[in-house]
Amino acid sequence: MDKKTTLVGLVLTALLASGFMLWRVQENRAESAKVEAAILQGLTAEEISKILKSQNGAFENAAATAESKALFLHGLREHLALAAQARRDGLDKDAGFQANFGYKTRLLLADLYAERKGTGGVRLNPSEDELAAVWSDPASEAGFGADMGALRSIQLEMARQRGQPESAVTPLAGGALEKARKNWARAKVLSDRAQADADFMASPELPLRIKVLEAGILSADYLRKNWTDKIKSTERERSDYLASHPEFDSNRKIQLAKSVLEKARSGADFAKLAAEFSEDRTSKDKGGLYENVTSDTVWQEVEAAALGLEAGNIAPKLIESNTGFHIVKLEKKEAGVGSMPKFSFRHILFQHHFPDPSHSNPGIPAPFISAAEIAANAVEKGKRDRLVADIIARNPISLPDDFN
Repeated sequence: MDKKTTLVGLVLTALLASGFMLWRVQENRAESAKVEAAILQGLTAEEISKILKSQNGAFENAAATAESKALFLHGLREHLALAAQARRDGLDKDAGFQANFGYKTRLLLADLYAERKGTGGVRLNPSEDELAAVWSDPASEAGFGADMGALRSIQLEMARQRGQPESAVTPLAGGALEKARKNWARAKVLSDRAQADADFMASPELPLRIKVLEAGILSADYLRKNWTDKIKSTERERSDYLASHPEFDSNRKIQLAKSVLEKARSGADFAKLAAEFSEDRTSKDKGGLYENVTSDTVWQEVEAAALGLEAGNIAPKLIESNTGFHIVKLEKKEAGVGSMPKFSFRHILFQHHFPDPSHSNPGIPAPFISAAEIAANAVEKGKRDRLVADIIARNPISLPDDFN
């Protein structure tokens, strides 16, 4: 091959390569533009009101106070920003997302249609014949399996992230499976009817509801996909948190229990001590009293300690059970049925665990959880909040300051 031919070949190769690169750049720009066009980057006050008023009671709850409005708008901004980032990261192309979004869209259409087409305040429901007809189509079994499989995959991923075994995610079976099948068939019948109803599909709030639904699923997917790398707490972070929060030190609780035991044995009013210190919500308002109990109805260790005392006496040491440490006082003991005694006692319980400080449901007592769980929750909330704040800063969302 002469030099001229070689040179021509090199030029042609360079031209082809540059042409391919230009095509790829143009293709990427077109794809980016398509992604940006699909992102829900904000809502007006009118659109927000339409969305909320199309949901039974949602508007009244969200618009009840200035605080509830601010909380709703904050949560909505978070959802939309996370969804925007998820779409830019290509999570909307994930098969699991598409299956989940498709199924939940059908559920949304079915619920809206049932409410809209119901009469006398009673929602529309398919007949038993219509539900049975769904399963006469072989495609329904495949569709049901795909939808339930997608949901199970999400549950398994969440379990793995939290260090739980796969067995923690129970497969659908028995009554739960039948209920899922009925709900799936109902959603199919009603969503098919909805999509065939031109007037219903032209409802102005419908595309808004679907877009917000999509944003909610994408935002959850984004957090789940980034949980391990960006949110999950490390052992060092949990240890550092507990080191700076001595109120969750079990040894301090044991020392408090010992000091309360000393007060009780020194003659302090046991019922008042129980009302002040006990972490047994069943009995603390009754001065720690359990009346006329029989064998195997309370903690074994507490039962043994109580039955080993004379009436009016207090056990000389803390009694440990799987729940925590107990201060035990026997009130009375008498013969029960057969050889089983019947007895009454008071106790003051100091649990191994602590009330969940993140619990915020008014009127419902905080559950007791371990110090390690408290540390993990606090660390992961902080990391999640910082991640979300960064996402919101990178994805400005246009929302009103108020809505009516």
